[in-house]
Amino acid sequence: MKRALKFLLVFIAATVVIVLAAGIPNYSAFKTLFSNTDGMREGYEYVEKTFSLRGLTEFIGEHPEYMSVVSFNVDEPDSGIYYGADIPRAQGAISNLFLLIEYERQVLEGKIDPDEPVQISDIERFFLPQISENAYNSSVELLEAKSEDGVLTLDEAVATMIASNGLAIADYVWFKLGRENIFNLIDELQLEVTEAPLPFSGLYLAIQPTISDTNTTKSYDKIIELASRFNSDDTFNSETKELFREERLNLSFIQEKDALAQFPQTTAMEMASLMAQLQKDDLISVEVSQAVKEKMKWVFGGEAIQRSFSNYGAIYDNRMGMLSGIDFGTSIYDGHTSAQAVFFDQLPVAFFIHLSANHMQEDYQQRLIWDPALYETTVNEIEKNN
Repeated sequence: MKRALKFLLVFIAATVVIVLAAGIPNYSAFKTLFSNTDGMREGYEYVEKTFSLRGLTEFIGEHPEYMSVVSFNVDEPDSGIYYGADIPRAQGAISNLFLLIEYERQVLEGKIDPDEPVQISDIERFFLPQISENAYNSSVELLEAKSEDGVLTLDEAVATMIASNGLAIADYVWFKLGRENIFNLIDELQLEVTEAPLPFSGLYLAIQPTISDTNTTKSYDKIIELASRFNSDDTFNSETKELFREERLNLSFIQEKDALAQFPQTTAMEMASLMAQLQKDDLISVEVSQAVKEKMKWVFGGEAIQRSFSNYGAIYDNRMGMLSGIDFGTSIYDGHTSAQAVFFDQLPVAFFIHLSANHMQEDYQQRLIWDPALYETTVNEIEKNN
């Protein structure tokens, strides 16, 4: 009984943290929470077992349906972890990597001026209320800190996109770069599974049943059309924002998690391979690789990171049912450099909320590079269960 009570209190606390972190601490948020009781029970049996990284590695080994982990030394790739390496997973904001690559290439070719002024109001236009709102608020704070009277440079906006995962910035950058250029980049990278990134506003509008017929499969053209209309049509923009304030996605948490299958897909193998190319300055060109790495090193400013790494860059994502990250890093202890991609995908809702509340998956991913004990434990759990 005492153990069950402890679990219940921890779970409630974690739930409250998530609601507050989402930036919607109001009646609508709590109405959403209490209308999702089925989702709040989904996967709760995993929660109590995963309050430590040891417990998390056991979960990883026992549940390949939710996991893809690729981690290898860029100089000795044959000895790495390749777990669920080729299973398609939702990209989420990991797709910002491709926007960053294409941006730096266009800057290098003189097609885009990195000092071009950007209005924060133009970015805010792409914001959908109650969708990744915490990341949006963080991105706006960063933009405002860098701006002068609401104006900043395009380069500052792109850097903020990587650091904050603000979806509105990603959409602004997507349209700035151009569909044809983004799709051509994916073709040039010769990726077999990875799909081209799409505007997040279009993706969420396509799964919102009040706006779209969710019984039909949405094409790239339809998703881009929805995002374009949201950007260009003032009436549609304002009406859509009001609708999202009132009913958000009009989906249960479980339905929202399941809708990740409609997002552009990738694999841990292809994303980790890109990290290795990047680390070797072999992604598009030396200049592009170095510029991309520089913006991915936003996370390297933290003291905890600097205690364990001499070099580290990452992009993380967190959305209903999904926790993912791609990174590269050099361990300060033995000097080896790893390339990684870790995807927690289609997670049961209660378990997702538990992990999301404490960012344990980010700690796991970072330690997988510099902590040989955790690396070995992961290998052992995978081999034991599979």
